[in-house]
Amino acid sequence: FKETTCCGSADTVADTERKVFQFLESLSTVKDEMVKLTAKLVLARARSSDLESVKKLNCWGSELTDVSVFRQMPNIEVISLSVNNITTLQDFRFCQNLQELYVRKNCIAELSEICYLKDLPKLRVLWLADNPCETADHDKYRMTVLKTLPNLQKLDNTIVTAEDVNRAIEVGEDLKLPVTEKVVLLENGGGRSTSPTDQDSDPQQSAIAVTLEETNKIREQLGLKPLPAEKYTPIQTRVSPSLSKGRNANILSAVLALVKELDHESLETVQHAVKNRLDSF
Repeated sequence: FKETTCCGSADTVADTERKVFQFLESLSTVKDEMVKLTAKLVLARARSSDLESVKKLNCWGSELTDVSVFRQMPNIEVISLSVNNITTLQDFRFCQNLQELYVRKNCIAELSEICYLKDLPKLRVLWLADNPCETADHDKYRMTVLKTLPNLQKLDNTIVTAEDVNRAIEVGEDLKLPVTEKVVLLENGGGRSTSPTDQDSDPQQSAIAVTLEETNKIREQLGLKPLPAEKYTPIQTRVSPSLSKGRNANILSAVLALVKELDHESLETVQHAVKNRLDSF
C-alpha cells in the first residue's frame, strides 16, 4: 500500500510538473505572437460607437505589438500605451489632434522614430523613457528629442523650459525619418511616380497602377497584406464625369475591391465611418 501511495505521489508530482511546463510554454508562445489592437477592442474600451469620436484611450500593460488602428483615429487626443511591445511610432502620425502620448516601457529601438511625430501640431506631452532608444547619455537623448519636437511642454514627466529648447537647438542631434517602404509611399503621395517613363506610359495602365496603390494603401490601414499586381483586377464602376479622372474615382474603386475581403467586424467599422462622413455633409 505504501509503494502504491508513493508511486501515486510521484505520478502526481510528474503530472504537475508537466502541466506547469506546458503552461509556461504556452505563455512563451503567446508572448511571441502579434497582439493587435482592433477597432472592436478600441470601441469597447472607449465606450464609443465609432473610431473618429474617440478622444482618449488607455491600454496600459496589454502586450500590444500592432496599434495600426490609430491610423483611423484622427481625433484622438490622449493615448496611453505604456508597458507594451510597440516597436514604431509611425501609426501615430495620422492622429492630427493628438496632445498627449504615453509610450514608456515599450520596444522602440530607434530614436529617429520620433520624426513620425513632427507634423502633429497639438502634441505637447510625450513620455518615451524606458525604451531602448533612450541612450545612456540622458542629456543628449533629451536634447535630441526636444530639437526634433520643440513644441513639447513636458518630456518624460519633466517640464520643458524655453532654455531647454534653446539649448536643444544648439546641441541636439539632427534626426531623419526612418526609411521604409511605407514612408516612401506616403511621402510620394501614395506611391505615384513622376518619372518621364511613367508619364509616357499607357494612360489606362497608369490608372490601374494608381488604383492598385490606393487599394494597397487602404489594405495596409485595415491590417491586410498588400495585393500583388498580378492578382489585381480593377472593378468597373459607374462614376460621374467630374470624378472619372480624379483621385476620388481611384479611391472608390479601391474601396469596392476591398469590401468583399472584409470580415463582419471590419465592415461594421466601415459602416460607422461612412455614416459619420455622410452626416458631416
